[in-house]
Amino acid sequence: MPGVFLFDLDMTLVDSSALAQMRRFQMWDNVRQNMHLIRPFPAQGRAAPHELPGLLKADGQTVGIVTSSPDWYATAVLQQFRIPYDVLVSYGDTENHKPDPEPIQEALRRLGVAASGESLYIGDDVGDIEAAYHAGLTSVAVRWGPTSIFELSSSAPDVFMAKASTLLKRERLGGRGYIGEALTSKWPFHSHWGSILHCDDDPTVYALGRYFTASDPRHATSALSAAVLSLKNDDTHAKVLGEAVGKAIANLDWAPDYVVPVPMKPSQQRNRFEQLLNEAVDHFDEDIELELKGLRVVKEIEGYKQMNPLERAEAIKGAFQSNFKWNGNKVLLIDDVYTTGETTGECVRTLAASGAGEVRIMTLAKDQRVFSRKICPACGRSMKIRTNSTSNVKFWGCSGYPSQCQNTEDF
Repeated sequence: MPGVFLFDLDMTLVDSSALAQMRRFQMWDNVRQNMHLIRPFPAQGRAAPHELPGLLKADGQTVGIVTSSPDWYATAVLQQFRIPYDVLVSYGDTENHKPDPEPIQEALRRLGVAASGESLYIGDDVGDIEAAYHAGLTSVAVRWGPTSIFELSSSAPDVFMAKASTLLKRERLGGRGYIGEALTSKWPFHSHWGSILHCDDDPTVYALGRYFTASDPRHATSALSAAVLSLKNDDTHAKVLGEAVGKAIANLDWAPDYVVPVPMKPSQQRNRFEQLLNEAVDHFDEDIELELKGLRVVKEIEGYKQMNPLERAEAIKGAFQSNFKWNGNKVLLIDDVYTTGETTGECVRTLAASGAGEVRIMTLAKDQRVFSRKICPACGRSMKIRTNSTSNVKFWGCSGYPSQCQNTEDF
């Protein structure tokens, strides 16, 4: 169980949104005069966010505050809300600041604790998540902060929670990850709001976890990323991915009438979603109908992945058709990886034009911003994690390999 809980302060433990502009522009005299505008967040479950440190300390846990605000400000806020702590690291305590890991590392140093995934850093924005990653801690993001769902899902935390009280169920924290990552990795899994990665609101988009590209060190240990990649060629992981999709659908607070996959291209012979969704059917309500041919592709686009988002949006127009009359029924659209959303967006428009009611999207994974890149010292390109075809050993290979650069390094 976690030994250390480190917290961000503003918009994580307290609502200081009224002072956001003053703090951003370092108008500290104005901040001093308006400290009374800082508010507690409402209770989330059986605890309000500012009560978490006290409840955890009462339970024997070590608690720290790591903030980019100055010491006088942080101390005043912690006193104002009677928030106890074992260590406080503020802006002046380190040379580098979040998303650099130095402030978190300084807190651990003062506590005499080594970095470990058993310890948590809890924050509200992507800088907190990235700092935790570089420091070697498990990242926890809170939903009540101001950061958009899309931004947080693109740099997603290890644990995403909507209720403060989720953090108090310490014996279950190890199973609070995303359902797709848990099932493909054979990890413990406990259902909660953040079991499914919430990616967007218009239309609503869900993902079963995070997809890491080969230039991200996390790719090498991501069972979900490997399973999604393999699905392009075979059905080795169709059963476990189907189970994840089915259980995720069953856990939604919204029930579709139909489940429809993004269709295969005319040049493709194999429907990569067919076996997966036939497996998924065993796990969701039998009143939900699977329609594998609810959409079809009527034009194939060359070089689509190399296009920028604006080019994609233009090229994808009119690429899909539906011969069904959906009669206002709700549809859940299934895709593999959610990146910029142009393909699924056009599918949603096609379904709506054919009479579908609300259409939501569920993808196997959400594409992630790379936190750490390894640069090839020979040519300056990004390096990717590759696998030797004979020994199955992973190694770093230049993205220009083999035609433009043959540099490799041990992983």
